Amino acid sequence: MKGEGSLYQTKEKTWVCQYYDTDGNRHTKRFQRKTDGRAFLDGLKEQYAIPQNLGRPSSAEHSPSGPTIGKWMDQWLETYARPTVKLSTYCSYEMMTRVHVKPSLGDIPLAKLDPVTLQEFFNQKHSTGKTTGEGGLSAKTLRNLRNMLHLSFEQARKNGLLRRNLVEGVRLPKDPKKEMRVLSKEEQRRLMLACRAMPEPASFGVIFTLFTGLRMGEVCGLRWDNVNMEERQFLVCETRNRLPNHDDSIETSTSVCTVSTTKTDHSRRIVYLCDELYQELSRYREIQFSIMEQYPGYNTGRYVFCQENGEPYEPRTYQDLFKRCVSRAGIPSANFHSLRHTFATRALEQGMDPVTLSKLLGHANASITLDKYGHSFESQKRASIELMGSLYEPAQKPPAGPVMDF
Repeated sequence: MKGEGSLYQTKEKTWVCQYYDTDGNRHTKRFQRKTDGRAFLDGLKEQYAIPQNLGRPSSAEHSPSGPTIGKWMDQWLETYARPTVKLSTYCSYEMMTRVHVKPSLGDIPLAKLDPVTLQEFFNQKHSTGKTTGEGGLSAKTLRNLRNMLHLSFEQARKNGLLRRNLVEGVRLPKDPKKEMRVLSKEEQRRLMLACRAMPEPASFGVIFTLFTGLRMGEVCGLRWDNVNMEERQFLVCETRNRLPNHDDSIETSTSVCTVSTTKTDHSRRIVYLCDELYQELSRYREIQFSIMEQYPGYNTGRYVFCQENGEPYEPRTYQDLFKRCVSRAGIPSANFHSLRHTFATRALEQGMDPVTLSKLLGHANASITLDKYGHSFESQKRASIELMGSLYEPAQKPPAGPVMDF
């Protein structure tokens, strides 16, 4: 097998493929079956234009550099990402590749990328990376971009296209914490009054979010089938979002997609209803179900919050309804996510522990909740420390004056 790389069996009955990259560096990869090792070698030759001679290249021969970053990203998206991640995640990966990665790095051979070039790419995106207007990408977008490239380059390393994953050495700028918009108690009161005065019944969804902390897509994707009125709870398991189309048979550039899974595994959760919210939801449900019985084609998807014609909301149209609600309430500079922040803040103010709150919000752990809402936890910490006073043994008072010994 000289000149084609080597494939040999070990004492442990596994097969080891030994080959050299275009820079003359030796690599080994272990397989359980000989056919898998042979397929790996064939894949290196055919898919990535590595020459038939996989032995150590001589100084006289010219070895191609393998795929460019752009070509590899296209292949990774279709072969590895698309079949394994949610559609919304794939759409995000595709956009970041098309808009950010390929214009800057796409023509560079994957195996020739160096750490400085990669770090400079992220530095540039931080300073002037916005495609509209001036300024750089946000810290969150940079993290998402780094995570995507790390996954892609790690797969390239496993495929023998890279010696190491250079993304591991990338340093991102410090993420400055943005001040969250939390409604005051007075603003919350005015918003609830405004929602009840709105002509659209689904404006009740804004009040519902104030006391459950749902995300926009979760509100739009909530169905009556996942609401247990007897137990006064509901299951968050679906989201409804508008995503870019990647199907040539569909003419529109975007389409609404109800995703059967939530943002993360932790986002799939049970949320409970306080008594007051349960009572208002019961009245709302009774009215909606009477309409559904009277008009069989109304709200066939059985969405909790639907439009007046029975069609489900998507985030963009429900955002319009929310804006009309806050405008009527006279509340400035608040977006829909402010409702989630307000729920978390009020919960901590009322004494809810961070672990319980993290479960209700769908966070992976309580540390995320504390990091976001730690400022709201200060008053509870102060009240809790005052409770320790009952255990404090006061010091004995000294005598009023000196004791004279005659």
